Amino acid sequence: MDKETIEILDEFNKAIKMGEDSYGMVVEKADNKEFKKLLKKQSSKYEDFLNFVHKLYEKIDKKPADTPIAQKVMGWAGIQMNTLKDSSDSHISEMLIEGAIMGYIGCHKLLNDKPDMEEDLKKRIADFSNLQLTIIEELTPFLRR
Repeated sequence: MDKETIEILDEFNKAIKMGEDSYGMVVEKADNKEFKKLLKKQSSKYEDFLNFVHKLYEKIDKKPADTPIAQKVMGWAGIQMNTLKDSSDSHISEMLIEGAIMGYIGCHKLLNDKPDMEEDLKKRIADFSNLQLTIIEELTPFLRR
């Protein structure tokens, strides 16, 4: 695997991990059982992508970078502060939709900047982009004023 592919893999891993970490922090804040079930289903999709990426890392005998502790703490603190006053399904949905939009943009930047990447990786990034759209669609009905 060439250096550029490893850089793409690192970016992809970072995007997946950021989403997975976010879900891990908000799932427990949900009170509605159906909403929580949806969040867990969506979170498991992130885990599937993470497993795929980790298998690619194993093939090249490299370990994926973990999220820096400072970034984890800032993410945790941000979510705690953001849900302190409002941990409603609507607010959690809004935060996750915003994250999905960022994930979608990140995927397409990668796909547009690196059109010659390996086809399997390109397909998985496109699949992850589609997951972001699905998440937006599934969470939109929970948005309220």
